[in-house]
Amino acid sequence: MGRTSGNPSDGPDEQREASGEVAAALAVVGNWMFSTTARRRIMAASGLDLSLGDYTLLAQISQHAPVRLSVLADLMEVDKSTLTPPAKRLEARGFIVREPDPGDARAQLVSVSRAGKLAIRRLWQARAAIVAELMEDWSTAEIKSLAKNLAAFAEAIENKK
Repeated sequence: MGRTSGNPSDGPDEQREASGEVAAALAVVGNWMFSTTARRRIMAASGLDLSLGDYTLLAQISQHAPVRLSVLADLMEVDKSTLTPPAKRLEARGFIVREPDPGDARAQLVSVSRAGKLAIRRLWQARAAIVAELMEDWSTAEIKSLAKNLAAFAEAIENKK
């Protein structure tokens, strides 16, 4: 994937138009993935009893751990105080653990515990099942092609950070 795999006869206008189509499709996908409806379906399918806020925070900690809550708050564009209650609930349920930040003994890092990793696995399996429902009429080749292209796109995003 990348610049070298494109058709040399494609001009900048065609590429810009196709990129616009990708952006529009990603907006729909992103809105769906983060919608209350989709998150509720994922929660129900996982069998876990987490609020949407707890689910979101657990997913973010899983992705960024070990991490300070203040860093997550910045990433999520929320006030740190809004993360404290769900963090306490997740810790009480044994899904996350706190440890001193070796770089600053006054601060704490949060990570996902073994129980939290099992919960995340259940959530991601439920998410995959719901996505699979949306593609039930697709061929395996079409799904693999989408997966390959999305992975390349995700890699491009990571490389731009």
